[in-house]
Amino acid sequence: MKKSFSIYKLCIAIVLVLIFVANPVTYGQAAAATGKIPDEIYFLLQMENFLKTNYVNDIDDLELLRGAIKGMVEALDDPYSEYYTPSEFKEFIESTSGNFGGIGVVITLKDKYITVVSVLSGSPAEKVGIKAGDRIVEIDGSDITGLSTAEVTKRIKGDKGTKVNIGVIRDGETLKFEVERDIIKINPVEYTVLGQGIGYIKINEFNENTVENLDKTLDVFSKNGVLGIVLDLRNNPGGYLDQAVEVAKRFVPRGPIVNIVSKEGRTQSYLSDSDPSPFSLVVLVNGGSASASEILAGAIKDRKAGIIVGERTFGKGMVQRTLSLGSLGGIKLTTAYYTTPNGTNINNTGIEPDVVVETDKSNPIKDFTPFNMEKTLSYGNIGLEVLGVQQRLKFLDLFKAEPDGVFGPRTLEAVKALQRRAGLPVTGVVDSNFYRALNDAISEKLSSQEDIQLRKAIDILKQMLKSRYAA
Repeated sequence: MKKSFSIYKLCIAIVLVLIFVANPVTYGQAAAATGKIPDEIYFLLQMENFLKTNYVNDIDDLELLRGAIKGMVEALDDPYSEYYTPSEFKEFIESTSGNFGGIGVVITLKDKYITVVSVLSGSPAEKVGIKAGDRIVEIDGSDITGLSTAEVTKRIKGDKGTKVNIGVIRDGETLKFEVERDIIKINPVEYTVLGQGIGYIKINEFNENTVENLDKTLDVFSKNGVLGIVLDLRNNPGGYLDQAVEVAKRFVPRGPIVNIVSKEGRTQSYLSDSDPSPFSLVVLVNGGSASASEILAGAIKDRKAGIIVGERTFGKGMVQRTLSLGSLGGIKLTTAYYTTPNGTNINNTGIEPDVVVETDKSNPIKDFTPFNMEKTLSYGNIGLEVLGVQQRLKFLDLFKAEPDGVFGPRTLEAVKALQRRAGLPVTGVVDSNFYRALNDAISEKLSSQEDIQLRKAIDILKQMLKSRYAA
């Protein structure tokens, strides 16, 4: 768009924005009654003229208007209402919908190469022959060595139907693929048949693909004799209201699921029209379960469709809608709040589980000395960074002495041991690849600790099934 953005168009654009975020009746009546521009709009126009006249550099009118919209949204003092630039709004819509234009690969940085971790089934990448383990070295003729995974991902993504040329190294040979991008659908549902009539489902978010994939999972469970389900909503930040409601219909029998209450106090109730679920149900929640997750958990708890286990949920009882502003970007605006079937407003309070099971709050690495991951360390170095590395290696049972901050023989051997374990060149030098391997090893060890919440959920579900099917 040209820099010259007329005052008339600026005025119209500001008025349109105000119609959405302010009181449309007030401004409409004022204009009709006086035949003049309302004082508030006139002031904004005067401010725009003052800035353009006095600011030392040229002003992009479009950027100025975007800033005005951003300021209005931020003035609402609502943590859930946000303004997005055009590129940010596009990324936001993609992230919440679960659909984007791409080729269908999951990548990571390994041994200084952007490496394909997995290729989605049926994806464009699979169709042309890209495989897990391929090292991506070129995109559209440009060397991507040294680029971050985020930057490479950005270059691979694009509109459906467009093409991207990918160069990879496989078994020492360089291969090139021309891939036509398609819409990639992210599946937010993971499942496992645990045996003894129990199935486990984890819903990571409520995007456009949640219900579709949940139905496929429930079909698998039915065919494999699953009688009870552990539904894991921990750390699920929410997503689309309609998806949460549809998921609830799979477990909650006829009756209310959630009530949406508008600014004027009008209530819209979403109802289930389903028969009682054939599955016994235990739901896992924690402080990371928010928004749509709480809608589902609240419905299951209030309607006694299952047992809620874990920790109190986040407490986000507000509903947002998005509004595209075209070249101006877009906004996410809080327009209502919701209550559970019993009429409970859980905003800022969350949902208390039926059975509270808190995770171990102790953090074995919380007192470790922080280090700079960009600083290379080698034999003979002394300092806090060395101490931090030693502490972590000791946690991994690789460093057998008391950490002292001196990079000596024992530290050297511990560093080499981790490099061998991670498949890195055994140099004895602490570099960026070593730091990543160190952090990955620590995360893996922490995650291997028993999930006491899941264990409790399974135990409760076993008792439910025993009572339900007792002779």
